[in-house]
Amino acid sequence: MRHIGRAGFLLVATLAVVPLGTAVPVAASVAEAAAPAPATPVGLSATNNASSITLTWRQPPAGTRPASFRVYEGSTVVARNTTTHVTVPDLPFNSSHTYRVTAVDRAGRESAPSAPVTRRAFIGGPMACGITAPSGLSVTAVTASAASLSWSNAVPYYDQAGTILVLLDSVAVAQTTMDEFRIGGLAPGSTHTVQVARRDCVGQSHPGEPVTFTTGAGPAARPAPPGAVTVGARTATTVELSWAPGAGAAPAAGYAVYSGATRVATTTGPAARVTGLWRETGYEFTVAALDGAGNESTHSAPVQTGTQPCPDPPGRADAPTALTAVATASSSVVLSWTQDFAATSYTVYRVAGAGLPLGPVATTRTTSALISGLPPGSTAGYAVVATTAACGSSPRSDPLTVGTPAGPAARPAAPTGLTVARNTPNSDFTGTVTLSWTQPAGDDPPAGFRLYEGGALLATSDTTSVTLRLPGGPTHAVTVLAVDAAGNESGQSAPVTFTVSFLPPP
Repeated sequence: MRHIGRAGFLLVATLAVVPLGTAVPVAASVAEAAAPAPATPVGLSATNNASSITLTWRQPPAGTRPASFRVYEGSTVVARNTTTHVTVPDLPFNSSHTYRVTAVDRAGRESAPSAPVTRRAFIGGPMACGITAPSGLSVTAVTASAASLSWSNAVPYYDQAGTILVLLDSVAVAQTTMDEFRIGGLAPGSTHTVQVARRDCVGQSHPGEPVTFTTGAGPAARPAPPGAVTVGARTATTVELSWAPGAGAAPAAGYAVYSGATRVATTTGPAARVTGLWRETGYEFTVAALDGAGNESTHSAPVQTGTQPCPDPPGRADAPTALTAVATASSSVVLSWTQDFAATSYTVYRVAGAGLPLGPVATTRTTSALISGLPPGSTAGYAVVATTAACGSSPRSDPLTVGTPAGPAARPAAPTGLTVARNTPNSDFTGTVTLSWTQPAGDDPPAGFRLYEGGALLATSDTTSVTLRLPGGPTHAVTVLAVDAAGNESGQSAPVTFTVSFLPPP
């Protein structure tokens, strides 16, 4: 058993895109330059299914408010988002991954990375139901009337989080799904033992290690606790709460609103508007009455709610940034960009180009795209729109102009009828996928074929089919194009989307 003694109380960076894709940061204001970097994210935890891992974390209020978050695997950014959770998709089944998260503000300052979390992409349904005891219980911000608890909510890939019981002196005083809690209404100079336990699906509790602490000195009177908390209007970053004042005991001089163990608002009346929240995020709030000296009553029961998913204005989000382009031949260019919120797809628009049709020219699930079948020595402008299922499309990115070099004008005809002819699981968690297509006749005969996923080359073939052995689990969206003897590429076929089959263990 550990003992803790008395203690004191406690935007995406805007980029301008210039020709040839050079990204130049806009100068930050003097105030931004002098501000501290965001605090390091805390409480990183993970859940999984067969081919993805979902990460969640909390962002402390210290430092500047982040505009976005970056998820690292090693030194590589594998995901970005503008809220405190993200799903890393298309992972091979049975693969293990270790992630850290950083916070980035509008001026581009990045926090130190969070503590790592390791998770395996495995079967979707957990084989256990909340049997893992919470670990790492810590008590901080101890006053004469209250204390903050935090712990690790991590569970192995085969288990699920379940509900956490908070025990004060062996009595359950609250249940929560979070990894922190604030206990109030304590007597001054009193010693207490706290513990957190995970409750499984049949009602059994699995307690973690207990911790003992002692409150500080102060007056003994405590205000009456507030009544049940009611949730009102919600936006992407705010939640309105109200409650009934407590009756009897010492009168309340004010109220403190907590999200877990973090104080997020104070007010003199029985209502508060909590600001600075993260979009599309679940929260649990409690309210404590305060006396004139700041002592806290017993907290209200936690109330669960969540913020709205879409930024303001509704249906809009920040546009893709850092658009770059590389001409890969006299017939093709590859565009790449950065997106700091989790998009479901991207559409590339041709916004300028003499003799070239304007409008959408490519749709991709990744942050790159190939534009092929272009005339030699041609110049065109492109912009990208990001789309999410819940919030619709972003504005267009800043346009980027790119030209193809000189070369022969002939181009093969674009393949048609791309389809999945075979998708068979193998015993080693891979899948065998056969793709086939048709090549129309044309004046420029193809010398071979290339299959692309976004702007990345996936495979080549000398015939109108290809068989690939791929890691099982990920979903791919693939196009095929014909290439002639000079290396010039045709336009692309319509895409085909498939998920690689695999055999789970018995």
